[in-house]
Amino acid sequence: MDAIGPSADQARVIERDVETAVLRLDAVTDCAVVLQGQREDDAPPAVCARCGMDENYPGITLDGAGVCSLCTLYAEHGDDVHAYFGRGVDGLEDHLRTRAAAAPDAPFDCLLLYSGGKDSTYVLYKLVAMGLRVMTFTFDNGFISRTALDNVDRITGALGIEHVTATRADQKKIFVESLTQHKSVCNGCFRSLLDLSNQLAQERGIPSIVTGLSRGQIIDERLQWFYQQGQFDPVEIERQLAVGRQVYHRNEDAAGLDAVEVVDYYRYSDVTKDEIRSFLNSGDTLWSEPRDTGFCSSNCLINDVGVYVHKIERGFHNYEAPTRWEVRLGHLARAEADAELRTPVNIPRVKSMLARIGYNDPGAREQLGKRLAVYYVPREAAANGDTARAREELRAALNSTLPDFLVPEHWIPLDRIPRSGASVERRLLPSPAAKAESRFEWRTSQEDGEAGEAADAAPLTTAQGLALNGRTAQADGGRALLLELGAGTDAVTVRKAVLRLILHHEALRLRFTQDESGAWRQEVGGLAGSVPVARLDLSGQDPAKEAAVVRRVTERLRTRLDPAAGSPVQAALLDRGDRPSGLLLVIDESAADGRSWKILLEDLATALGAGEQARLPQAPSFTEWAASASRPAAGGAPRTVPSDASRLPVGPRGGTRRVLRTGWDAPSAAPGEVASAVATAIGAWLDGAPLALDVTDHAPDAGVAVPERLVGALATPATVLLAPAGEGFEDLRAGEAAAQLAERLPWEEPQPDGADGAPPRQIRLSHFGDPAALLPAGGPFTLAPSADPAAFAVPGAGPYDLELVAYVHEGRAHLDWWCDEVLADRLSAAAVPERVAAKLARSAREAQEAAA
Repeated sequence: MDAIGPSADQARVIERDVETAVLRLDAVTDCAVVLQGQREDDAPPAVCARCGMDENYPGITLDGAGVCSLCTLYAEHGDDVHAYFGRGVDGLEDHLRTRAAAAPDAPFDCLLLYSGGKDSTYVLYKLVAMGLRVMTFTFDNGFISRTALDNVDRITGALGIEHVTATRADQKKIFVESLTQHKSVCNGCFRSLLDLSNQLAQERGIPSIVTGLSRGQIIDERLQWFYQQGQFDPVEIERQLAVGRQVYHRNEDAAGLDAVEVVDYYRYSDVTKDEIRSFLNSGDTLWSEPRDTGFCSSNCLINDVGVYVHKIERGFHNYEAPTRWEVRLGHLARAEADAELRTPVNIPRVKSMLARIGYNDPGAREQLGKRLAVYYVPREAAANGDTARAREELRAALNSTLPDFLVPEHWIPLDRIPRSGASVERRLLPSPAAKAESRFEWRTSQEDGEAGEAADAAPLTTAQGLALNGRTAQADGGRALLLELGAGTDAVTVRKAVLRLILHHEALRLRFTQDESGAWRQEVGGLAGSVPVARLDLSGQDPAKEAAVVRRVTERLRTRLDPAAGSPVQAALLDRGDRPSGLLLVIDESAADGRSWKILLEDLATALGAGEQARLPQAPSFTEWAASASRPAAGGAPRTVPSDASRLPVGPRGGTRRVLRTGWDAPSAAPGEVASAVATAIGAWLDGAPLALDVTDHAPDAGVAVPERLVGALATPATVLLAPAGEGFEDLRAGEAAAQLAERLPWEEPQPDGADGAPPRQIRLSHFGDPAALLPAGGPFTLAPSADPAAFAVPGAGPYDLELVAYVHEGRAHLDWWCDEVLADRLSAAAVPERVAAKLARSAREAQEAAA
């Protein structure tokens, strides 16, 4: 082996020896072994006749004229490609000024990511020439050219620019992770850059971050995947890209509940590389060209490490795609592109940097196994579909016949090996790195059939109708639960898990529209905007003050809920430093009842515990069920409500509400018992007038006649009636109330407001049980010790003057009374809440004594 790995002849010998060993295994009937990144011969690869792209680049083909498929795509859709760009720098200036004007306290119009290289230096001069207020930020990854850093100091000083340089202590680890997953240092470095700059922009109140990514990089990193799917609409592309940015950034600043926009300067500027160099070499700038970097970078030394690793392990240059796009766009001459991509890296310096960051040299013999892929046809299907275990058994079987460094890392089962005669058609073999390489892994829900086109509009359930039509100041709307996560759970893991939930359950992606008659319709859509997970840094927060902070964040997250627009979920990761992290989850009542929360938390536990390989249990389609489910009336003839029921003594609607809290020692509070005590106490207080209570049972074990694992607003209010007996007032027995609360259908309407002489529904009791019972046993999170169950058990929407909320926490039952100031004063003066609590406490003691 030479300095960069085996020759083509040596590679064939290695592949043949490993293939022979694999075919001796009883569990394999056929196989092909490929040393990834290795050509079949040492002849120069064929290249595109137009752009010069290497035929080894995955996914491209050369036609009969030697033209690559990407050049053909550009020839057919050039106008569509340019539609994403072509706005002109005046459009950029207007955009940045408009965003800054919307944030009047912003000290700067934009934050420029400034490396000291040619592209970002050109951008800095142009932004300053526009008269914009610019701040600059440099991420020092530990391998920035000294000349580039001198450029930063000299130019920002001369222009009077406020500048910040930052680094991160774990950047070497991030380099290793990036090389392991992407075979490039750029991915991890750029994420760190965006994370730190986003944090700075948030702290300083800067609304926009400007990058110096070239158009070739923009297309390669963000757009090419869409083009190959036939998607060229800039608006739709931008919507989906917003999701990808949130999933793949390593962190998001805490208070990051408000977005900072990332803007690419070269999306607006059509300047060529020659024009950039001509400007920088004029006497009007202070820029000096670094001489200590590789050919593909004008600021970074470690860039060559990514080139070296990618070339060996993937078989092509990691700058091949963006550079060839620059050629297609006319920004770079093909000869110059060839020089950039074909100039060899400084191997001794690369190996030294690999040693510094702790990444094993892929050119070393000991690393051959990590590059070997076995494509095999199994004799029998894996037991229970467990292909991962089958692969490990095959690897273990080879350990006794091959040296450790030749045991293949990758095992890909196939139905057959594609061959042409006796030769394997290597181009038809799937890449073992395809999943890790995908820049759009956030779309994998489509692979599972969990997301798709919007379904036909479906009718609303009764609970959804109440949530949408009855939203007033009386309703918090969002139920919140604070979880404590296991050690090592980071923001990226949480974002991916939350994204899996949203894409898996249609109720979390519903959108609602209202026609001219006021009727609502719903349909399922994609993710609305970015993944709704913020990061809150509490590492320096006094634990004793954390509860107050969490309350404020909960309220802020609730204000961001917008179920009509498809945003019923918000979350925040609480980073507590050395203490366990927390996850604050807020879901609008229109998307999930208590039973649904239990299902969502089970799936969240699965997604967090098993990572990207997690397979969530099948979830029924909410819209398909809603469109097809019958709506029978429940319980035979409808109950009637007496017409002489009294109205509660309340003030003008829209006033300030208060909460009266009561509690008693009891391990549970059955909704029938609570309804009985409430109806009896209020009925006596109102001199025996008939009452109608709407009772909604949100407890996870509440009976709901819907398909298993269906998530949505399904818990329907049931009307409990209480009539007077003679001149006195008869207690409503708990059993009678419970009978009226028999299993409900999501379509059953509560008694109508005032219909047929019925009294208006003034009181609702919402029963939640114990929020701790929602959590799956043995999951990767627990209910946080500081969790406030009252943040979960909140009043819902609806036309009610008195909202009663019952829940249990740590062996004590609670009943909260939400109403306006006038009614609160009257209830307090008559000690009605206290009488209800006392009655329920007596019932609990009697039940315990009877059981004993």
